[in-house]
Amino acid sequence: MKKLRIHIGVLAIFLMSSIKIMGQDPNFHIYLSFGQSNMEGNARIEAQDTIDVTDRFKVLAAVDCPELNRKKGNWYTAIPPLCRCKTGLTPTDYFGRTMVESLPDSITVGVINVAVGGCKIELFDKDGYEDYVKTAPDWMLNMIKEYDGNPYGRLVEMAKIAQKDGVIKGILLHQGESNTGDTLWPKKVKVVYDNLLKDLGLEASKTPLIAGEMVHADQGGICSSMNEIVATLPETIPNAHIVSSKGVPDAKDNLHFNAEGYRILGRRYAIKLLNALRNQANNPIAERHAPKGFDMEKSGIAKGRIDSILYDSKTVGTQRKVLIYTPPGYSKSKRYPVLYLLHGIGGDEKEWYKNGAPAAILDNLYAERKLEPMIVVMPNGRAMKNDRAEGNIFAQDKVAAFATFEKDLLNDLIPYVEKKFKVYKDKEHRAIGGLSMGGGQTLNFGLGNLDTFSWVGAFSSAPNTKVPEELLPNPEKAKELEVLWISCGDADGLMPFSKRTSDYLNAHDVPHIFYVEPGGHDFEVWKNDLYMFSQLLFKPVDKSLFNKYSVLGLTASTNIRRSSYPQILPDKRVIFKTKAPDAKNLQIDLGKKYDMEIDDEGFWTVTTDSITEGFHYYSLIIDGVAVADPASESFYGMGRMASGIEIPFKGDGYYSLKDVPHGDIRINKYYSEASRSWREMYVYTPPGYDGSTGNYPVLYLLHGGGEDQRGWAMQGKTNLILDNLIAENEAEPMIIAMLDGNVFSGGLAGFNENSLKAFENELKQAAIPFVENKYRVKTGSENRALAGLSMGGLQTLYAGIQNTDMFAYLGVFSSGWFANNDELSGPQYALMKEHTEKINNNLNRFFISMGGKEDIAYQNCQVMMKKFDEIGIKYEYSEYPGGHTWPVWRHDLYTFARHLFKK
Repeated sequence: MKKLRIHIGVLAIFLMSSIKIMGQDPNFHIYLSFGQSNMEGNARIEAQDTIDVTDRFKVLAAVDCPELNRKKGNWYTAIPPLCRCKTGLTPTDYFGRTMVESLPDSITVGVINVAVGGCKIELFDKDGYEDYVKTAPDWMLNMIKEYDGNPYGRLVEMAKIAQKDGVIKGILLHQGESNTGDTLWPKKVKVVYDNLLKDLGLEASKTPLIAGEMVHADQGGICSSMNEIVATLPETIPNAHIVSSKGVPDAKDNLHFNAEGYRILGRRYAIKLLNALRNQANNPIAERHAPKGFDMEKSGIAKGRIDSILYDSKTVGTQRKVLIYTPPGYSKSKRYPVLYLLHGIGGDEKEWYKNGAPAAILDNLYAERKLEPMIVVMPNGRAMKNDRAEGNIFAQDKVAAFATFEKDLLNDLIPYVEKKFKVYKDKEHRAIGGLSMGGGQTLNFGLGNLDTFSWVGAFSSAPNTKVPEELLPNPEKAKELEVLWISCGDADGLMPFSKRTSDYLNAHDVPHIFYVEPGGHDFEVWKNDLYMFSQLLFKPVDKSLFNKYSVLGLTASTNIRRSSYPQILPDKRVIFKTKAPDAKNLQIDLGKKYDMEIDDEGFWTVTTDSITEGFHYYSLIIDGVAVADPASESFYGMGRMASGIEIPFKGDGYYSLKDVPHGDIRINKYYSEASRSWREMYVYTPPGYDGSTGNYPVLYLLHGGGEDQRGWAMQGKTNLILDNLIAENEAEPMIIAMLDGNVFSGGLAGFNENSLKAFENELKQAAIPFVENKYRVKTGSENRALAGLSMGGLQTLYAGIQNTDMFAYLGVFSSGWFANNDELSGPQYALMKEHTEKINNNLNRFFISMGGKEDIAYQNCQVMMKKFDEIGIKYEYSEYPGGHTWPVWRHDLYTFARHLFKK
């Protein structure tokens, strides 16, 4: 009997540690890891590495390990060692741990680790490994023998077993020390990668390769020079991603990482993969910038041809030169579409040819089958008899000649091309593009002649670009364009001309690509623009993806001066970047946390999901400590100073800074007898207040929990909202007193009756008397309003309802009496029931608003309004989507203020 119990115990242990997955599970994500000693695991496994390993993280044993009760080809909970029986801690350990922490509980992560210390990448070349093994030292042969002499074969064998249970999602690589200095290493890795894809039936686009750097130079890494070669791997394998080893601690040999280093590096592998997958999911545009060598002539491919010809220009009264590119395989019997490609103010018809490598760019694209065959016409856009770029190129007559070219283009050049060459003659097969001055011409001529062009591409448009209202007086017509492309380098001083055009198009829902790229006002930018724009021409395009092309974004309006980041992409994703070379881990906390990645210069970056409109608090979390981002303005919110970012959107004009009369925000200190303390309020006075003698009604406006009197002035943009409303005669001129509602008398965030009573006393005994003594205000309830958000909404409900003889207008934003706190809420409903008639008669407007069902106060508010209905309290209700956030509350103020103090 005792013997039986022992056998049952052994069986139980075996069943707990050896997991056999029955049938392929799409929620079982499998990752292959291979390489040499740093992937094999060189650090001693410590106690912390063997505990708290969830059974959602599994390893498929690649070798038999009797002493670990592991059998080759079976799954086990991934307690190290993960490679072979006596190997150490590896990056794969903490890669898997981080993955399961980050992924939903329904996802299981499995790994297969095949690695051989000291080997070159050649050991994993399935067609050449035998020759490599012949020269391997005995100590390495012993490790190779554990894989039956073929590590690559063992990796594939195990991977095929794993594919019966789950889905291979990626490949991890750490190898290169033994190939240091080998510039062919990326190509050799590609051979292994391609073989794995082929042998396992994987798709490159769905199988990222995550490769780690060698021990970094900042740790004294003896193979750190290899990192320069590793960095080029994505040029050979587009879906390869590089994990930086900067700051990752190493062992005394400066070749291997230590245990803490493997933990950090493994986490970075996971962050790299998770960010790559999120970015790919958020942006299906696989290629958003030209690759290295795109503008270099390549041998062994078909070439197009560039010819210089003359055409008669009746507009100028002379013959003019033009360059014509005809594509590889050009045939006079075939009909072609045409791209008219324009130069800048300092160039002529040869500028693209001399500086822009159009033939090489287009020839290479044809060779890769990325381009529709087309003729490219490169004219001289300076339409005058002496059209050379000489003398003062900014002379008035020469600048005017660029505008004259519109007539030359439409009446002389296009007819000539369509007579001389066999080309299509409809707008659907005619495109126009250009750089700088030619970019301005492109927009002026293209958008001014929408019956002539269906494809318009402006690169770094110059000041000759017409103002948007003149450029496109009928925006609806531009929606017929197939592609409207506007691009500019992020360091280009002419960016405002491109941005203002894009802003106008956005405001009128005109589909277009606004492409921001690294660079200034030069051909490095414009060559990339030609590469990208030309691929979109004369083929079906998905306009829903137009906001996905941009490489970079525009700086947020909330950035401090000269800070390039955060940047907001056209699809409202945000790129964060900050320098912290000595930090071990950085995150951005926007409500959702995003892990950042470090580069070799110590900059940490991440691109978020698309962020909703308006203002959002955020924090940097540096090694677990939440701090404000030094690149951003700081705001008092969440009970501390925090960073904030403003996300623009189409409907944000009501709080935009406009050319209208502006009021003032005044900061006032006053002594409160109610609280026996010095207090502060922000006061908005409307335009013209100082120059008038009249009195004004007052709105007392309250912030939410974790904020103070600064909230409505800074985050809420109260002054701009009222300035614009008053300028449009949508609101009565009024004074707005933004109070500090933090009057605590016990209770969390002031939400008990004692604290609410203390606020009422502060309002009635201190704040209102101060305002009415210092400012020219109208008195009486009909000239006072009280409103607040969240906590301020509760204060409004309490002080406002109990004092309807003082306030004729109440606004409750994202708030409501607590449904689960009858001790607080019950007496308020009883008071209202007793005084229903008085409340309804005294209030001119009782406005309640919510940020939709996602607003955290939504359910409380619904219960409260049901109570109001039962009691007979009159109110009006509004919803604006956005949850419990400042975008909602700005809109609430905008809506509420329009109905105040109306006669």
